[in-house]
Amino acid sequence: MAVLPPEDIVTTDLRRQDEMERTRAPYEAAWREVDDWIDPELAGGFSGQQGYVDRSAAQFDATATEGLDRFTAGIAGLTIPDGSRWHGIIPTDKDLNRDPAVRRWCEHATDRLFACRYNPWAGFAMQAHADIRQTGKYGTAPLWIDEQAGVGLYYRALHLSEVFIAEDFRGRVDTVHRKFELTARQAAQMFGTEALPDKIVRSVMDDGGAKAVDKFPFLHVVCPRADWEPGHPGHKGMPYASRYISIEGRQVVRSGGYRSMPIAVSRNMVSPGQVYGRSPAMKVLGHVKTLHSMAMTMLRSAHKQVDPALAFFDDGDIGKLVTRPGGLNPGLVDEFGRLLVAPIPHGGNLSEGMAMQEAERQPVKDAFLEQLFQILTEPSDRMTATQVLETIQKQGVLVAPFTSRHETEKLAPMIARELDILERAGQIDPRPPVMREAGAGALVVYENPLARMKRAEEAAGFTRWVEVAVQIAGAMQSPEVFDYIRTDQAMPGLADVLSVRPTWVATPDEVAAKREARSEQAAMAQATVALPDAAGAALDLAKANQIGGGL
Repeated sequence: MAVLPPEDIVTTDLRRQDEMERTRAPYEAAWREVDDWIDPELAGGFSGQQGYVDRSAAQFDATATEGLDRFTAGIAGLTIPDGSRWHGIIPTDKDLNRDPAVRRWCEHATDRLFACRYNPWAGFAMQAHADIRQTGKYGTAPLWIDEQAGVGLYYRALHLSEVFIAEDFRGRVDTVHRKFELTARQAAQMFGTEALPDKIVRSVMDDGGAKAVDKFPFLHVVCPRADWEPGHPGHKGMPYASRYISIEGRQVVRSGGYRSMPIAVSRNMVSPGQVYGRSPAMKVLGHVKTLHSMAMTMLRSAHKQVDPALAFFDDGDIGKLVTRPGGLNPGLVDEFGRLLVAPIPHGGNLSEGMAMQEAERQPVKDAFLEQLFQILTEPSDRMTATQVLETIQKQGVLVAPFTSRHETEKLAPMIARELDILERAGQIDPRPPVMREAGAGALVVYENPLARMKRAEEAAGFTRWVEVAVQIAGAMQSPEVFDYIRTDQAMPGLADVLSVRPTWVATPDEVAAKREARSEQAAMAQATVALPDAAGAALDLAKANQIGGGL
């Protein structure tokens, strides 16, 4: 493929940016409404407002705002729980998994991944939660995974207002444009004055410094490289091209590349023919607006009941009313003691309004997986093992539509990017020769609560099977039915599904030692029971010999 000269590359990139902006434009009105109605404290990206703006004054119902918080915490807890190893690594060639050297390398690589990922400087936990929250709000969330010299991995949840995306023929996001602003001073720090257009350089060199804070738009383009040459030592050997373009002056200010996609973009639900995802917030935006309107009406109704309007027969003798506690209002009764001022009867039905509100809240709660939290908080102390497993299975069904795409579009590319960076930096030991010779890669195996939920159905089936076996054995006095059960394989599997700590589960060697000790104790007990009989038999034999000798 012919390589375009720099000026043509800029023209092509800016033309594609215009097309991507037109593609994204229909979504932006909905995203602004999501900000205003559901997450006002973090709004402003799509409206262009900067600085602190109090957006909470128009909030009358917190159902969706609280739902978004719980959605973020729930999905994070199921997919990337803090403080646990939520994934492992195995070779793509499963036969190699039997090789001890390969297994040691996979364990080492996993340990290094978690150590570098959760380095405080990397900021993974904070940025990953912001990324999931953005998925719940907008349905599309870009996460930047990169490295910084002397620091290591770092992560940044890019706000969707800066990001524009395009798909490849498989429907995967392979092109990302990030349009952002920098002051002239920041641009000089990032790119150097020699790479910048003259107008920006003049702003930097301004003697008074007044123009150094002027802002200029830039475009960062990450896309598959048209002239990729595998094995090339320079940028041409990197599958993804990277270009920073100053829109002022239409000039490339930095050109480079990536060996792996640095921006992982995940989407919640994608409609046919669409590129951007639809979020739980977008799905229930109409219900959220209705809830705010109903809450305003209910507040007015309650206000009228607490502080009702007053009715007058004739205000000729009535001066100013004093409604504060202990206030004196002379002239408000006639000579017969009847009040001349009375509250206007209020016919509003608050209980009916509250019931309507609750009915309107339910779809919002369902969209943000409120049922998941109800299942999690249900008391389980009186539940059988089968009921516990069936509850876990329900949780998995609730989150599966979101998490499957999240694993495919976010976690898998992120881990591949991390491995690429850490292996090149020498933070992970070289792969064993047998892996290199076989051309085997690394495959992610998830070990998070979600993965255990997916296996809960098998465990629930096993426990139901055991319960049926117990009933049959008791009814038919036939303990032979238990011969079909392989408890040595089932018990460790159940421990994994039920999230039992590994240190609480005995190893195979410990199990063998316990069984050997139990067998020895049984043998000793049997010998102890048989000892009196053996002694009696020996005594009888001795007496018989004596009698025989006397004869």
